[in-house]
Amino acid sequence: MAVWFILPLLLLVAVALLLMRRQRLRRTAPKLQARTLFTLTTGDIVQYEGRDWVVEDRLLYDDAGFQWLEYLLRDGDDGRWLSVCEDDWLEVGWLEDVPAGELQGLTGDFPPRLRCRGQLYTLKETGRASVTTAARVMNRRLQGCRYGDYEGEDGRMLSLERWDDGVDPGPPELSLGRRIDPAAPVLLPGDGHSVYR
Repeated sequence: MAVWFILPLLLLVAVALLLMRRQRLRRTAPKLQARTLFTLTTGDIVQYEGRDWVVEDRLLYDDAGFQWLEYLLRDGDDGRWLSVCEDDWLEVGWLEDVPAGELQGLTGDFPPRLRCRGQLYTLKETGRASVTTAARVMNRRLQGCRYGDYEGEDGRMLSLERWDDGVDPGPPELSLGRRIDPAAPVLLPGDGHSVYR
């Protein structure tokens, strides 16, 4: 008779322990937050044009209080920049680095018009920005840069940056791309760790 009493009691205790353990695991498991164009971090995934791009760095540009973001994305040996600027409209750019030697018409710092890869670009704005990086272990606050943003036909974009690296900063950094629909990239949370470092 005692066995019939003890067996259900042991079963009830085992179920209670299992439920407590499951509840404890739920509380300690990290909750992945949905990502937006403003909250991407290292290790997150940006799916675009049939590829998975891993966020490797997040740069915050600040020009006298006006801020915008640029994310360095990688897929193997390929890199892209996802540029996010919120002004009157949300503008999102998809750019890749291009050798500055491909520019035609680069006279002075930021001429009113430039030609690159057969396309004409017109200067939209220039300025100076401080830049802070999120993923770097060293040199998190970069010197800053002078920039020139150019636009071409059909949403094409060209970005020139001259970094404050002493007396002779050398040739400007050139990125070339286009404006994209802000809803086009699919943003997925990652584990917070770099894939390529």
